[in-house]
Amino acid sequence: MLIKKPEVFHGNHKKRPYFEGWYHKMSLENGKSLVLIPGMYRSAQINYETAFLMIYNGISNNFKYLKYSIDSFRYKKNLYHLELEDSFFSLEKIILKIDNDDLKMNGEIFCSDLKPWPFKLLEPGCMGWYGYLPTMECFHGILSMDHKLKGALAIDDKKISFNNGRGYIEKDWGRNFPQNWFWTQANNFNDSSLSLSASLATIPWRSRQFTGFIIGLNTKDRMYRFAPYRNSKIIKATFNDKNFLIVVKRKNLTLKIESTIGEVCSTLYAPDKKDMVPKVDEYLDSNVNIQLIEGENILIRDECSNAALEIIGDMKVLLKDL
Repeated sequence: MLIKKPEVFHGNHKKRPYFEGWYHKMSLENGKSLVLIPGMYRSAQINYETAFLMIYNGISNNFKYLKYSIDSFRYKKNLYHLELEDSFFSLEKIILKIDNDDLKMNGEIFCSDLKPWPFKLLEPGCMGWYGYLPTMECFHGILSMDHKLKGALAIDDKKISFNNGRGYIEKDWGRNFPQNWFWTQANNFNDSSLSLSASLATIPWRSRQFTGFIIGLNTKDRMYRFAPYRNSKIIKATFNDKNFLIVVKRKNLTLKIESTIGEVCSTLYAPDKKDMVPKVDEYLDSNVNIQLIEGENILIRDECSNAALEIIGDMKVLLKDL
């Protein structure tokens, strides 16, 4: 069985409904972030498809959703090289050339020392063997847990330097988003070598559903991966108005993640029946505390105060099947 690498475009089959989007989070040296999400959407209910670019500026707390003709969405078959009108996106470089009445953005960002989730035949990315199942509603890829940034952008004539910043790239594609999910990502810990990506989602499966999870903690020397296909188990998960707690275990390793919702969010767009619509509240100023324990020994204890966070849907449904 063969599968395309997660980073390349999967949507040239023309099936409907379908969406595909790449999530680039680029953090300044001070931890503030800019998120860029280029992608495309194809409706099953009406004869409609569009390309888009979401821009979530956590530095100024502004959000823009830009629509493009699907003809301006140009890609390479076996590489993530995406042109969207005059802008360009890849794993190694982003070039922005946006000039309209609402927004002007120009500049180049270079990415180096990327740390992708390992890609192997039996583990083709972060979904493991689930990535081979064509009936999955949504597929997920972690293209870089952490990398170095260099370059600058001019946003409405204000120059912003990303030198010495940190980056993260992931991707989603398929027919629809899950109904319920928790997701957080952080790579501005006190220890600059640490980066975290953690997600739980309600996964529809035939006539029933289950809660799946993908959790990765990247360190200077190793990536710790927790998922059901790696014989991991969530031993505790709770949620109240502001706080989400996950404790996950694999063999003698235990990872504890405590997330606190931030103060400022923007509403990102997600696929719906006829178009992309605003429905995903994302915070870029959330707090995350982590502890990694091996046996009785604490290997890592750290905190990040500029984490990305999404809590969508019914958390009781999400947590009841764990």
